[in-house]
Amino acid sequence: MKKICFVVAAIAFLSGCVTGQTKEEVISKVWEGAGGKRTWKESRFLTFVFAPVKDGKVQFRRSHLWDRYTGDYRFETKTKDNKSLLVLFNVNNQKGRSFINGNALPDSLNIPQIKQAYSYFINDSYWLLAPLKLEDPGVNVTLLDPEEVEGARVDVLHLDFDQVGITPGDQYWLYIDHETGQVKRWKYLLEGKKEPSVFNWTNYKDLGGGLKLSTRKENVDQNNAITFPVASVLISVEPEKFTKK
Repeated sequence: MKKICFVVAAIAFLSGCVTGQTKEEVISKVWEGAGGKRTWKESRFLTFVFAPVKDGKVQFRRSHLWDRYTGDYRFETKTKDNKSLLVLFNVNNQKGRSFINGNALPDSLNIPQIKQAYSYFINDSYWLLAPLKLEDPGVNVTLLDPEEVEGARVDVLHLDFDQVGITPGDQYWLYIDHETGQVKRWKYLLEGKKEPSVFNWTNYKDLGGGLKLSTRKENVDQNNAITFPVASVLISVEPEKFTKK
């Protein structure tokens, strides 16, 4: 009888080893799916355009150029009255200059404009880079039970935050392809909202140097998407891009 119990226990243990995963193993798989930690570490210059689409039409474009080593940033977009907005600042200290149609803004307008550009940096980059931020300080990650998305098994990670970022009350669920480690879908519940949103992640591409990320997130319930028509890792950038109009 003891022998039979031992065999049953051994089978159960081995089965768990084959099918079970730790949170750390799933996070490691996500890193592999994106190209690896070393690839991200060596991706110094990142440029991308955040372009929401509704009913097949681009709503607006926000252009970003980031020196990840220094924090220097170039942000460009159009204002509501179709004027050109340029903000040159540093994401680490949130100091810099803002220009409307090439004209420098006074301090009374410059400071809030930099704050706004910083919030766009946080939001827009997270839509692109979320898989690379699972181990950031203040991010709490919980491994949930596996699920199925479009016929494929997915590992599920739940994210919440310890008073970091602009909206620390946000929650995210990442649905990760069990084979590739790439995010197939995410669900998020924003701070102060009652209903979550769900977006499928598609159009994975190599941004350069082996960094692989999704460049299209499409809402499963509505005809809208977050797209990145430009998303690239650059080998070099002229320093003037961060200092001149």
